[in-house]
Parts: sequence; structure tokens; C-alpha cells
Amino acid sequence: RIGRAVVGVGGTLTGLAEMIGTIVYAAGQVIRHPSHFRLTSTVHHLEQVCWRAVPIILLITFLIGCIISQQGIFHFSKFGAGVFVVDMLGVLVLRELGVLVVAIMIAGRSGSSYTAELGSMKMREEIDALRTMGFDPTEVLIVPRLLALVIALPVLTFLGVIAALYGGGLVAWLYGGLQPEAFLARLRDVITIDHFIVGMIKAPFMAFLIGTVACVEGLAVEGSAESLGQHTTASVVKSIFFVIVLDGAFAIFFASIGL
Repeated sequence: RIGRAVVGVGGTLTGLAEMIGTIVYAAGQVIRHPSHFRLTSTVHHLEQVCWRAVPIILLITFLIGCIISQQGIFHFSKFGAGVFVVDMLGVLVLRELGVLVVAIMIAGRSGSSYTAELGSMKMREEIDALRTMGFDPTEVLIVPRLLALVIALPVLTFLGVIAALYGGGLVAWLYGGLQPEAFLARLRDVITIDHFIVGMIKAPFMAFLIGTVACVEGLAVEGSAESLGQHTTASVVKSIFFVIVLDGAFAIFFASIGL
């Protein structure tokens, strides 16, 4: 079992590398021949992964901001330093938790959807039919999905950050007695544009990683419903794992350059 697991890790990394190469080649073909770009498909997927995800993203990030603020006030107040909850909330949400929570939500919501869609198409031999008709499945199916995800995740991250800060400020006012004016003044003092930039830079890379993993797992589906379920589960688990690893790598990188 350990040996199979090690081989599986190697196969996953190899599959990711092959998919990235295929996507780069297909993107180059689309750039060379703009008429190959599937605008309608991209807009459709953008509506699915971005617009329809806004309510759940706002709700979850709002609650995360409320919880962080409540816990911070509860513990900081013991030392008479309740105002420092603004520092903690701002840095955590803007740099780490905002983009990480949104990426995990999108991996579970949209990544699994991509895997299931591609896996179902492969089971019905629709991907083979595209090749038979002379179409590149990567151009037709994968590039629009990835582009939509890369556009959607930064937008959702921005909205999620705003919702988390609003939730944290609301709890700080109602639970901690910190007036909104004082909250905003403290937030302006301790937060710089660098914190926001650090969080937003991560978003498109995480989106590309989630989309790539989802497409790899979707194209690996075999001709059974059990295989579809296994690869959909694997897509979510691997996406979340790689997102957390990538976030750690970014944290080390930004710390090393002093950002």
C-alpha cells in the first residue's frame, strides 16, 4: 500500500506537469489564432464559478471574520488590548485567510464540478468525438474553464476580504464595544497596500492550480460511476492540499523579500 501511494504521488506530479504543458501549448495556439478562442464558453463558466459563487463566498468569509474578531477580543481583552484585534484581523484576512478560504471553497465547489463534467464527457466518449471531428479538447474544454477560474478567484477573494472585514468590524462593535470609527482608523494605521497585494497575488496561481488538478482528475476517469466518484473526491483533496502547500511557499517567499 505504501509503494502504491508513492507511485501515485509520482503519477500525480507527472500528470500535472503534462497538463500544464498541454495548457500552455493550447493557450499559445489560441493566441496565434484568436478565432479559436471560445468566448461564449468562457463567459458561461465565468458566470458559473464567479457570479453564482458570490453568495456562499460572502456568507462564509463574513462568518470567518466574525469568529476571528470574537476570539481575538475575548483573549486580548484579558490584557486590556482589545483594540489589537484590528491588527490581527486585518493582517490575517488580507494576507492569508481571505484568499485561502476562498480558494478552498472554490476547490470544493468548482474544482469538483470541472472534474465531474470532464469525467462524464469522457465516459460518454464525447472527448474522443471532439478529437475525431478535428478539435483539440484542451482548447475547447480546458482553456475556457481555466481562464474563467483565473479571473473569478481574484474577484471572489476581493469580495471575501471585504465581507470578512465587515463581519469582524461588526462583532468588534457589538461584542467588544469598539466603535466603527475607531475600527476603521486603526485599520488604516496598521494595514498597508502591501498586505492587500500579497493576498491578491496568490489568487490567480491558486486558481490555475485548482483548475489544472481538476482537469487532470477529470480526464483520468474511466468508464464507471465508481471511478467518477473516486476522481472527483481526489480532485478536491489534492486541490486543497496543493493550495495549502502553495500558500506556505508564498509565505516563505514574501518573508524572504521582506514583503
